[in-house]
Amino acid sequence: MLIDDFDLELSTPECDLASAVYKADIHLETDISEVLPYLNATLERAEFIPGMPVLVWTEGGHRYALRPHEIAISTILEKKEANELAYALVRRINKVWEDRENIEPSYESWEKPKVLEVMKLLPRTNCKECGVPTCMAFATKLSEGKAGLEECPALSSDECAEQLEALRDMRL
Repeated sequence: MLIDDFDLELSTPECDLASAVYKADIHLETDISEVLPYLNATLERAEFIPGMPVLVWTEGGHRYALRPHEIAISTILEKKEANELAYALVRRINKVWEDRENIEPSYESWEKPKVLEVMKLLPRTNCKECGVPTCMAFATKLSEGKAGLEECPALSSDECAEQLEALRDMRL
């Protein structure tokens, strides 16, 4: 087991002290630097900076940032949720660490595609079938990882097959 104990601190974001959401900081005595490339290999869209080292990704509406002795989780609504997310992440990290012999470490970093690059590959019909008013708004959601390609019905047509493949290559 890599992490056997941690301290959890809940705070409001420094940029908005009146915020209704919280940020969780998990302080670790254990240095988790060595697990980061293995964890990165298990994530689809993570930003990994080996030299620092830091691993950042968004999942389930939360932003995670892992550093050698610290984990930060954003957009938390209450302390109970912070505890659940912290314990789940620690279990996940420990599982990856225990399974590292079966995981090829990844030092690659996913680079979030620029909104205009995504927009150029969309049908640009502004049909609203995806649930947002414009293709530009949908491109923004895709780029931020807040929407999936399947939410655009037009992309599933034969005419958009090449664009869909290019968007998939961007790991959207």
